[in-house]
Formats: sequence, structure tokens, C-alpha cells
Amino acid sequence: MTERIDDIGDGLKLIQRGDMFALGTDTALLCKFASLYSQDRVIDLGSGTGAIPLLLSARKKLKYIAALELQPELVELCQRSIRLNNLEGTIEVIQGDIRNVHELFSPESFDLATCNPPYMPVTGSLINANKSVAIARHELCCQLEDVIKAFAWLVRYGGKAALVHRPQRLGDIFCLFRENGMEPKRLQFVHPRPGLEANMVLVEAEKGAKPGLRTLAPLILRGDGKN
Repeated sequence: MTERIDDIGDGLKLIQRGDMFALGTDTALLCKFASLYSQDRVIDLGSGTGAIPLLLSARKKLKYIAALELQPELVELCQRSIRLNNLEGTIEVIQGDIRNVHELFSPESFDLATCNPPYMPVTGSLINANKSVAIARHELCCQLEDVIKAFAWLVRYGGKAALVHRPQRLGDIFCLFRENGMEPKRLQFVHPRPGLEANMVLVEAEKGAKPGLRTLAPLILRGDGKN
């Protein structure tokens, strides 16, 4: 398959393939939204080609980043991108299933966990014939509940977890965070244009925190097109 090397900013390069899910706006927004501090230990769930670990590494000098990915082909691409950027000392790629994090990592071993999960539940709707793309878009290999349970296992008390999703799932997101001992603390809606309803939402929760939600100013991705 045709590969390309994309410049994703801050001097970083990302190897991508045309037949696999590519870096999108939602991933870039999540990387800017997540709370991040120097020397944090970070884990990204379902890393794909490694865009989130790479972009986070450019924001702060981090102690360690784990990139967890299920699909072997994406693991290989992610590893190559990390070598291309000389980040082997910071980012480690681990092949594994989000649903089995308790077998892969010690509990409460990270300061921050991130995920850009599949948005679409498996229903009677059509699923992309490309397996890699289908797994990225549909809850075939992990559901929202699996992601948030993994967050709760991985982050320390006072640690944070951030994800991007569809606003329609916000009720589920809040309920699942609270059921797993994590309190939603920051929220930001993303709108494609002025006057249109949000099509993405960014949520960050803190483990063991008291209730108290900050709603950030909405992000508008494009202007209205008027001169």
C-alpha cells in the first residue's frame, strides 16, 4: 500500500497509509485540550499510527508515553514514526487490547490517559469493508465503557483522562466516568461553523475529584464564509 510521510507540526513527521485511518482534526484538538505537565507519565489508548503520542511529546518534556495499539500493522507504523522522530527514549509502543490493560500495566501508573475512541456503536448500519478503518470508526473491538474502565485502572488518584467523542454520547460519558470513580471536570464543544450545532465534544475527568465542571468557550472550526 502507498505510504506517505506527513509533517504534523513542531518538526514532527508521521508515517501514514492511504488504506488506514488518518490523522484528523479530532485528534489534533484532543492533544491541545488535554491537561499536560512536564515529567508526566502518559498513556494513549488505541494509538493507531501514533499521532497523539507524537503531538503530546511536542507540548511538554514528558517522562514516558505508552502508545497502546491492537492492530499489528498500526503498531509497526507507529514504531517507525517514533524512530523517524528519534523519540524511542520517550515513547514506547505496546501491542495490546484496551480491554486487558490490567494485564499489561500496573494500576494507577499514569498521570494522564487519552483516547480518540471509535464513535459509532455496532448496529444494523453499514460498516466499512476495510477492517482497519472499521475498527477505528465502530465499537468492534472496544466500547466506550471499555475505554473509561481502562482510564480508571490506569490513572493515579488525582490523575486525568481526556477523550474526544460525539455530543450525542455525552450522557453516557458522564455516567460512565462517575461509575468508575472519575469526575468530569472540563468540557468543550466543537462546532464546524457558526450557527451549527456541535459535532464533537472534548471531555476531561479527574480520578477521585469532587464535582465541579468547567465549560470552556466553544471552538468554531471555520468561519461563516462571508466576506
